[in-house]
Amino acid sequence: MTAAPGYSDRVRELFMRPPHAGSLPPGPGRVIAVEAVAPERGAWLEVTARVEGDTVVEARFRAWGCPHFIAACELAVARLEGRPPGEAVQFEPAALARELGVPAEKFGRLLVVEDALRALAAAPPESK
Repeated sequence: MTAAPGYSDRVRELFMRPPHAGSLPPGPGRVIAVEAVAPERGAWLEVTARVEGDTVVEARFRAWGCPHFIAACELAVARLEGRPPGEAVQFEPAALARELGVPAEKFGRLLVVEDALRALAAAPPESK
C-alpha cells in the first residue's frame, strides 16, 4: 500500500500504519458492528466497538477507499475509545476534512464515516 504524492505526511502515516485497522480480538463486553457503503463514492467501512458498561473500550475498522478515507476512518475510530457509543453522533466530517486536508471532491467519502458512526450511536443499549 502506498499513498501517491499530494497527500500530507499525516495522511500518509495514518494510511500506511492505521493502529485501529483490523478486527477486534476476543474479549469481554458487548460488541457492536456496523457498516456503511457507498460504492459510487469509492468507500466502504465496517466499524466494530467493544462496549463495557456505557464506554467504548476498544474499536477497530476495516475499510476500502483512498488514503484520505482510510486516514479519516483511523482518526474517527480512535476517537471512539473511552466515550459512550452515543457520542459517535458528534462526529463532524467538515472538521476532519480540514484536519486532514481532504479535497472537496472527496468530502462525500467522509459522509460514509458519519453514516457508520451514526449507526453505532443508534445501536440499542445493552439489556440489563
